[in-house]
Amino acid sequence: MEIKVQYDSVIEKELLEISDSLIKEPDYLKSVIKIIELAGHTCSAEGGFFYTLVDDKFLNLEYSYNEKLKLSKIGSDNNIYAQSIFIPESRGKKKKSAAEITALNGEIINLSEIYNSTEIDNSFFANFDALNNYTTVSLLSIPLVNRKGYTIGVAQFVNPQDAKGKSISFTKDMQKEILSICNLATLVLENRKLSEDYGQLLESFIEVLARAIDAKSPYTGAHCQRVPVIARMLATAAVQEESGPLKDFEMSNDDWYALNIASWLHDCGKVTTPEYIVDKATKLETINNRIHEIRNRFEILRRDAHIEYLKKRLLNTAPKETLQAEFVKQIQELEAEFDLVARCNIGDKPLSDADIENLVKISQKQFVRYFSRAKGISWAERDALENLEEASHPAMENLLQNRKDHILGQYNRGELYNLKVRNGTINKEEREKINEHIIVTIDMLKALPFPKELSNVVEYAGAHHERIDGKGYPNGLTGDQMSIPAKIMAIADIFEALTAKDRPYKEPKKLSQVLKIMQDMKNTGHIDPDLYEVFIRAKVYQEYADQYMSKEQIDEINPGDYL
Repeated sequence: MEIKVQYDSVIEKELLEISDSLIKEPDYLKSVIKIIELAGHTCSAEGGFFYTLVDDKFLNLEYSYNEKLKLSKIGSDNNIYAQSIFIPESRGKKKKSAAEITALNGEIINLSEIYNSTEIDNSFFANFDALNNYTTVSLLSIPLVNRKGYTIGVAQFVNPQDAKGKSISFTKDMQKEILSICNLATLVLENRKLSEDYGQLLESFIEVLARAIDAKSPYTGAHCQRVPVIARMLATAAVQEESGPLKDFEMSNDDWYALNIASWLHDCGKVTTPEYIVDKATKLETINNRIHEIRNRFEILRRDAHIEYLKKRLLNTAPKETLQAEFVKQIQELEAEFDLVARCNIGDKPLSDADIENLVKISQKQFVRYFSRAKGISWAERDALENLEEASHPAMENLLQNRKDHILGQYNRGELYNLKVRNGTINKEEREKINEHIIVTIDMLKALPFPKELSNVVEYAGAHHERIDGKGYPNGLTGDQMSIPAKIMAIADIFEALTAKDRPYKEPKKLSQVLKIMQDMKNTGHIDPDLYEVFIRAKVYQEYADQYMSKEQIDEINPGDYL
């Protein structure tokens, strides 16, 4: 005669509590433990075991309990009973444990006398019984199967009892009820797996983008790796503040995760920025540094001067000494002019009005071009030529040129135009393209289906070029319109860029120089003064410098000098 299992009020109450905890409980194992114990209570089982099957490779005993022995073990504490089982090896074994059979075949095992079964390896239960002076008699081993039909775990129960406390076997009704309750555990495991897969997909996406930027430019690749470090350091220091404007600043786990993702992806839009702009070390650089082309023109002028000197010598148009002095003066003038062009091309120092005036004068010097400019070029370059006929024949041309065919799309590659850039190496159009990466970053991140708890990623990542005085980009936000993590991102981005030792367009700066620049930024409304003060007082700069800056860059710092 079968014993019909009935839920009593206690079971019903536990079931309701579990249903509620599935929504509120962030720890999946706590929820599964409650479910396994409830399943055991429905048949008054003395104990139970819960295994997870990881990637169809490892069967791990995650939880064990026994009410008669008053014991329960979680995680690695269960290693005393069983080590992790490598499933591929289990497939070749002639005699397998009940847990292995259930995991491999999705098979339910219901035994009234476990030690009477000669086809099953009972060493696990023998070891458990020996260690705890216990006797396992009956066993129910069931697979936890997800909606795709894959076994993702195993639940086992031992020694059920009737209402009088007498040991019995697992009936069909018991088995049915236990399976029904354990389906809740399957849902928990499946949701956990989906959540982990989503997280891994997101992490992989971040890594792929970072690698893409790294492959495009090794300089920005390092930047993408280091900004998260600085952001985390500064955010930690801000959270630890016990007084001042930031004393109430806190970050949840979701906030930390959002900040980490945002700091990794803040420059993802740079995948659309031409690498020659990102890495532009000199003003004339495109794919190559065009200073070499201009140098050749100077070489032509020098050679022309030498030829003219030799002609005059042959014709005895003037005394030898006069001709030599005239030649030397021409050469010195050309060398001085090329020195100016070369210096202006570097862009490490601002140009003066006199520099620009001299560049214009130099540009008006001419040389004879004999070979066609219309040959060996692409059709797009040929179509951009202002006068194809003129470009095909020898002509007098300026030493430094701004030609119509230098304008390609939104870019102006005019030689004089670029040399006249007063600060740095980037011209107006290139600066606009670089700034555009923020818009692209925001658009890319908006296109990603971030869950609600990560909705701040776009704001954090998209605001790292904003200024608290409202003069930043792309949206001209003020400090009041920016969250604290967004302002942290801005400081992290600036500090990494200033301390970087691998940028082709600038020499590495000393730590003291970097902090002086940041102090000026704080005073001029560029960065948040409260976070800057935490950055200095907590010595975030020093913690980062010790790990990522070269020894040559690190000089002695008195924090008080930079507050």
